[in-house]
Amino acid sequence: MAECVESVYSEAFFELSLDADCVDRSFEELGDVCSIINTDENKDFVSLLASPLIKDDDKRKALTDVFGGRISQLTLDFLSVVAKNGRIVYLPAMFSQFKALYCKHKNILEVTAVTSVKMSASLREKLIGKLEAASGCRVDLVEKLDPAILGGIVLRYRGTEIDASVASGLERIKAQIDGVIA
Repeated sequence: MAECVESVYSEAFFELSLDADCVDRSFEELGDVCSIINTDENKDFVSLLASPLIKDDDKRKALTDVFGGRISQLTLDFLSVVAKNGRIVYLPAMFSQFKALYCKHKNILEVTAVTSVKMSASLREKLIGKLEAASGCRVDLVEKLDPAILGGIVLRYRGTEIDASVASGLERIKAQIDGVIA
C-alpha cells in the first residue's frame, strides 16, 4: 500500500529530529512555520515555493531569507527539500502527521472538548485530571465552543466521540417518542 506524501515526509523528519535529539524543537518550529505560511497574506509566498518555474536555489534562498536564524538548520533543510520536491502545499498535513507522531512519542492524548460555553479553569483542570487518570497519558485539551449543543460536553480523541450534550439527549428522546408514535 502506497503511503501518502505527508506521511512519508513527516515520518522522515520525525526520525531525523529524534536522531538529532531535537524533536521538541522541530515540533515547535514546524508548527510555527505552518501557522505563518498558512495564511491568506502569505499565499503568494507559498505559490512561489510551489512553482516549478522557480529554481531550487531561489526557493532555498527565499526560505533562508524568511526563516534563517529563526529556526534550526534541520527544519530549514526539511523545508527546502519539501519546496524543492514541489510538496510545500502539503506542509499543514505534514505537520498534522508530525504532531500525531510527536504525541505518540511523548504519550500525549489530544482531546477536543466541545461545550456551549467556556469552561471554568477549575472544571477544565478536573476534566484533564479525570482524562489523564483514565487514559494514562498526559492530556492536551483543546476547547471548542458550539452553542448548538445547548449544554453538556462532547469529547473527541483518537477517532472516538463521547457525546454527553443536551442536544444529542434531546435527539434520543425525540427518536424514542417518534418510535412510539409511528
